[in-house]
Amino acid sequence: MSVRAEDWEVLGLEPGADLIAARRAHHRRRALYESDALATYNLLDDDERAAMLVRIDEAYERIAGSAAAATGGGCAEATWPAEPPPDPRAEPGASLRHARLTIGLSLQQIAAETKIGVAILERIEAEDFAALPAAVFVRGHVLQFARELRIAEAEGLAKAYLAKMQAQDDAQR
Repeated sequence: MSVRAEDWEVLGLEPGADLIAARRAHHRRRALYESDALATYNLLDDDERAAMLVRIDEAYERIAGSAAAATGGGCAEATWPAEPPPDPRAEPGASLRHARLTIGLSLQQIAAETKIGVAILERIEAEDFAALPAAVFVRGHVLQFARELRIAEAEGLAKAYLAKMQAQDDAQR
């Protein structure tokens, strides 16, 4: 299965873009055509939206397959998590990290978009509760972080994070 010129176009990429850029573009394009996306809600009916999602996925699969073959089977994906995602209720910080790595974003990129410091994002992912600010601020940071990653249950993840933070605080008293 070879990459077609239209594959790059479907993902909005220049031909020859690296696999990380392709993964990010795939994530962004899918978000545009999901059933709850406001950008295309009134423009497309359900069948057109579903057809576009199929085109996006097929284009990404061809590009990713081509890149994996060129790198000998996955060297370009070495930083991406190979394990399944952790349970967000049990490990909300690890769940955020997994989601971030899956779409190929760095903490610096998240910080630039959310205006949350890299150090705070690192502490959130590591669940370093003692080094984090007050719970009200942590809730807002976790919500912003999760929304930037397009996590569907951002509110639930923030609640799980705060519950775990509170449980550790109670255990230390």
